[in-house]
Amino acid sequence: MTTTLDLQHDSATTHVLHQTRTTAPAIAEAIGHVSPCTHLPAWHSAPITLPADLREHQEHARRFRTELTETACTCLHGLPEQLLADLARRWADVLDAGVWYGQSAHRSSPEVRDHSRREFDRALRDIRALADWITSGTAAHTARGAW
Repeated sequence: MTTTLDLQHDSATTHVLHQTRTTAPAIAEAIGHVSPCTHLPAWHSAPITLPADLREHQEHARRFRTELTETACTCLHGLPEQLLADLARRWADVLDAGVWYGQSAHRSSPEVRDHSRREFDRALRDIRALADWITSGTAAHTARGAW
């Protein structure tokens, strides 16, 4: 027998998986737009289809940031490094908020569930805006040829 909590949990999980799955390509595109350098750490491109994929992508985003700071390639330093690190950090934040929302929908009060949904949606809007800013060319114009 399906309970109301099960339906809410399924709805939250479906929302998170759909939104992250459709946003992931924009993040990858923005990363490629910032730097086509061959020394750029590999970005995780596996599809997001299961809740466990969220944690996998989150860990990869954190590793990406670490590897980015350790690279010796000068084309990845300065503004490109800052933009790439910010994208990776924000993506990890989106995934973390998504996991929290999925869990809170199952275990928490309606107030906590609503708050966690708003936090997830806000984090998602923020990273989409950053990715759009980068891929639109506005970032390059703002940086005045910094990369």
